[in-house]
Amino acid sequence: MNNVYKIICLLLLNLYAACGVFAQEGNPFKLVVRDKENGKPLQGATVRSSSGWQVSSDGNGEATVILRPQDKAVYVRLLGYEPDTILLPVTGNNYTVRLVSKINAIEEVQINTGYQRLSKERLTGAVNKVDEAILKTVVSTSIIDRLANNVPGLVFNKTGGNPSDQTQISIRGQSTLFSRPDPLIVLDNFPYDGDLSSINPDDIESISILKDAGAASVWGARAANGVIVLTSKKGSAASGLKIDLTAQATIGDRPNLKYEPRISSADYIQIERELFDKGLYKTQETNANKTVLTPVVELLIANRDGLLAKEDLESQLQSLGQIDLDREMSKYFQQQSLNQHYALSINKATAGGNWLLSLGVDKNRDNLVKNGFERLNGRLFIEQKFWKDRLTFSANIARNNTNLFTPNPGTLYMTNLKQLYPYARLKDDQGYNAVVNKDFRATYLNSVMEQNIGLLDWYYRPLDEVDLWDKKRQDREYRIDFNLGVKLIDGLLLNTSYQYVDRDLEDRDNQSLNSYGVRSLINQFTTVLDDGKILRNIPLGNILDVERQSVATHRLRMQATIDKTISNIFNIQSVVGAEVNRAATSGLQNRLYGYNAERAGISSVDYLTLFPSFVNPAGTNLIPFKDDVSKLTDRFVSYYQNSSISIASKYVLTASTRFDQSNIFGVRTNQKGVPLWSVGLAWSINKENFFKADLFSQLKLRTTYGLSGNVNRNLSAFTTASYMGLAPFSRLPYATIQNPPNAELRWERTKVFNVGIDFGLLKNRINGSFDYFQKRGVDLIGDAPYPASSGVTRYRGNVAASKGHGYELLLNGLIVDEAFRWNSTLMLSQAKDIVSDYMDLTISGLNMIQGTSINPRVGKPLYSMYSFDTEGLDPVTGAFQEFINNAFQGAYPNFTVDYSVVKIASGGLAALVGLQTVESFPKVLSLTWDPIGNRFNAFDDDQVLVILYDVIENLFFAFEGATRLDAAMDITLPDSYTGKTIVGWTFNIHRDGVMTSSSQYLGEFVLT
Repeated sequence: MNNVYKIICLLLLNLYAACGVFAQEGNPFKLVVRDKENGKPLQGATVRSSSGWQVSSDGNGEATVILRPQDKAVYVRLLGYEPDTILLPVTGNNYTVRLVSKINAIEEVQINTGYQRLSKERLTGAVNKVDEAILKTVVSTSIIDRLANNVPGLVFNKTGGNPSDQTQISIRGQSTLFSRPDPLIVLDNFPYDGDLSSINPDDIESISILKDAGAASVWGARAANGVIVLTSKKGSAASGLKIDLTAQATIGDRPNLKYEPRISSADYIQIERELFDKGLYKTQETNANKTVLTPVVELLIANRDGLLAKEDLESQLQSLGQIDLDREMSKYFQQQSLNQHYALSINKATAGGNWLLSLGVDKNRDNLVKNGFERLNGRLFIEQKFWKDRLTFSANIARNNTNLFTPNPGTLYMTNLKQLYPYARLKDDQGYNAVVNKDFRATYLNSVMEQNIGLLDWYYRPLDEVDLWDKKRQDREYRIDFNLGVKLIDGLLLNTSYQYVDRDLEDRDNQSLNSYGVRSLINQFTTVLDDGKILRNIPLGNILDVERQSVATHRLRMQATIDKTISNIFNIQSVVGAEVNRAATSGLQNRLYGYNAERAGISSVDYLTLFPSFVNPAGTNLIPFKDDVSKLTDRFVSYYQNSSISIASKYVLTASTRFDQSNIFGVRTNQKGVPLWSVGLAWSINKENFFKADLFSQLKLRTTYGLSGNVNRNLSAFTTASYMGLAPFSRLPYATIQNPPNAELRWERTKVFNVGIDFGLLKNRINGSFDYFQKRGVDLIGDAPYPASSGVTRYRGNVAASKGHGYELLLNGLIVDEAFRWNSTLMLSQAKDIVSDYMDLTISGLNMIQGTSINPRVGKPLYSMYSFDTEGLDPVTGAFQEFINNAFQGAYPNFTVDYSVVKIASGGLAALVGLQTVESFPKVLSLTWDPIGNRFNAFDDDQVLVILYDVIENLFFAFEGATRLDAAMDITLPDSYTGKTIVGWTFNIHRDGVMTSSSQYLGEFVLT
């Protein structure tokens, strides 16, 4: 055993000696590592040969590495500096390596504003850049998803809860009321009016977000909401052939319908029982239109009328309380999503240029059954240089095809967009698709179906509908750009750019004859003849709704770019140019009845006759008519300049001006145009000689102030009207005025002030920025009263204003900077904005509660949430506490109502003067007032409406028939109202059917 140990020790000693001899073989190579900017020696730099020899530089920046014959390079790395490589062999054995600080590399980041590329150190405004490396960290087929959560102040709001829903984008809050609130999208230096979802994200090289006036005002009347600049990849002329292939597949889970707490079926049923006992459903129960009631209410009615025993009622209600619609929706309407993305890029360098060909294919399966998204992208970029690189020609040709399929609505509704009751079943006990109450009462549908007179099946089965509804959007876009640049002398570049865009958008909604919507509509317009036969006024067949929009856009830009350095101190960069835009938009909307895809056939219908309703024969309706034709030509002319001067690389002064003109504002404003401008200042404090804080590798203060704009293309300075076809009663063609004449119509303008600081610590290992901004919107589009003698009660013009402020913090930290790189980012932002001036205050409370329209209120944010002013819930009983300054007093369910302060209506129309109400005869209420009309907000033909409320039966009744000029109105009530207590209100409605007065309380009456 001892001999074995001796042998092992001898082998280890020999191996150690051999390693030592081998380690000393080679030639010593001495080098010095210094900072490139100030020449100071750098300690702690890692110096490694390609064969693996590694040392660190000492306090003098010196290091000696042993080179072996097989070594081809020496690598030098130091935290906070860009790595460097020394290719072997080199002359001599002493070498100086000058490392570039990463702060310098960051300062050289190029920002594309859409008109020019600027170094970030020259910017005075608030700008963020997202490069390709960041975009690739998010796996998605959408460029929006890849941009989200990477820029402070940039907010993405889904208009619904499904992935296929549209996404609204905002930068720093709201800057307008009724104009487009989304930022201007710029793609390859031209405004992009298409859908961002049609862009292949792998085609994008970088994205710049211009937030304040200093950064975005060069875009003038399109920049008030900020600007997002997308730059496509252009390839490289430095390499030969390069091929990139990307394949991605992403699987997503079903949506969690329980994420938001919802009322249980049992609790929902309990509430319906309480409301039924209070008589809430009596009006619907006797409604001549057979308005739908839920199954629980139908059971309660049957029990009340003696048609259902109490025991059977409780049993059925208990069974319904166990049903969970969310669980059924998740099982039958939802699925796991699957997004597939494939991209191919081929880049080839040529003599004096290069070309890039990219292809993209996407096929997404939505998490809603039958919904999906398909996209096909193709792009060719060519760049060629001539005349010793002084002449550059480039062309960019792109084609995008997208298909969006949305037959599955995701959420089920009843009449009037009321969400379906939570105890609805989608499958019955036998496994068949279940019937759900949707538009009409179940008892009514059962009775008419039992008559078997030839009506189509009138029952609604949600699970049938998805397979019977072909709903999709097709987006076809062709884009071609040309650019010719000539460098006449050093520092002067002339560019001419042209773009043509052709886009066709089509929405097709093909509803099968077997779908509920078609069957129900045909039945509603079915007439029963005297002989018992039926006449279908809407023919059998599918119903196809088609909406097409075509846009042809031409853009031409001529620009001069100046870049001149004087005495190595002053550097001047400037762009001066002009551009002309022309966009022609045409729209066509059709509804085809009796559509048959196989034989391409349709049927004609009678749009002129008022047909009696099958459901309510006392009512008549016209067959829905959806045909429409529209056309818009938008011409835009702009002159602009954007200049900056840098002094000793420490101070930067910027100024931009732009003058826009458009044909939609009429002659007067067209001649005046709108001047927009900005000024800015930046100071790099860390470059000052007196600044000795080594902790800071960057410290720059900057501020801007300027004026940017927005345009509303739905308005015109001239009177515009829409032809509406034939009037329902006169059967004569008519038109409605959309905009009265407004010669003062002009651009919206937004004043923006921004102050910010950019900082870097520890050789930029920690860096970021902080910005504070203020915005004031003036000349915003809003509604205002209009002299009613003109036939219009309000107009939309430059009558509103807003203001806002906020802050943004961006903090980046480089935690690990080796082969494994770890970055961390913190973003904080806040934006507050309110409506500061608004003239039209005739907004009904109903609109504010429903939330289906924009309702500006002075001193409030545009999108506010309103609630009744209460003292909260009782901590013991959970009941509502007393309402403050309201009609309700006390606690639920024992509160009382002060009817004298109840508002049935609120508006700017004048109320009745001298109003008096008496019971002139038994059960006859007589109203009298002074016939004061034809003055501001009071007109002879204003309709007078009276609302009476039975406080015992909880029933409302409406009466009309008098005008303001009549000065009197009598209301006769049935004998059954003898001894009953009623309260009443009255208000006026203008002839436009929109403008109302505030309601007036008539009093409380015990009828004799």
